[in-house]
Amino acid sequence: MSMCKQRSIVKKMLLVPLVLLMTALPAIASSVQAPAAVQPTQPDSALIQRLEAAKNADWNAAQDPSISTVRQETYLNQMNKSDRVIKELTHGFAVSQAKVDDALWTPPRHITAEERASLIEQLREARRQDERNEQQMLNDAAWSNSRGPADTAVFDQRKAQIDSVLKNLEIEAPVHWSDIHQALVVVSPS
Repeated sequence: MSMCKQRSIVKKMLLVPLVLLMTALPAIASSVQAPAAVQPTQPDSALIQRLEAAKNADWNAAQDPSISTVRQETYLNQMNKSDRVIKELTHGFAVSQAKVDDALWTPPRHITAEERASLIEQLREARRQDERNEQQMLNDAAWSNSRGPADTAVFDQRKAQIDSVLKNLEIEAPVHWSDIHQALVVVSPS
């Protein structure tokens, strides 16, 4: 068999699987979907209406003269989240369910003394859990083969963030709901 024929056979042997793979990839890729996301193909009109209602409720709440400027900013921030999700959905982008839920949430106009006390306790518990997670990370690092120091900067930032929100709640100073929500999220010990 000549060298040209051998090359031709090798090319065909490589080319056929490659062509099959290239034709199969688009079908495989189109079947893969992002987890927990609202699919953009047909925006759900009921969801868009709920987002529009949340956006309008946030706008109306921001206009209330009896609330603080910090609370007004919180409502305007929530209004912008709703507007952003509406735009992303109507333009065909996938939006995570968490982002949709956040956009639909409307903060209360005022916090009762009981709600404030509950938030303070939740924040203290989040801080305690962060401290346990930090200790777990340090223990894991001490027993690992890693020679580098454990990075505790995230936990230090979280402590400062939680302490700031706690202080504002305890002295009954205005605090953004987004700050409260961020402070309540516990950091994993990774």
